[in-house]
Amino acid sequence: MSCFFCKNKMIATTTTRLVEFGESIIIIKNVPCHKCEQCGEATINIVVSERLEQIINEFNNTLMEVTIIKYSESAA
Repeated sequence: MSCFFCKNKMIATTTTRLVEFGESIIIIKNVPCHKCEQCGEATINIVVSERLEQIINEFNNTLMEVTIIKYSESAA
């Protein structure tokens, strides 16, 4: 797999996603992705993307200002 932007090699790794909803922030750590070795661009597949959407919807209604979630623990 090559990077859409710089055409360099992508490697399987993890990343962190940050989502803002009004005054709340949801941080999801250890999200599986492919990341470019050169420019750092990260892509996620459709299965991971759908699960991220579920996680965000679950925690969006909490009263916490900042929520930090480990993807591996909430994806099960």
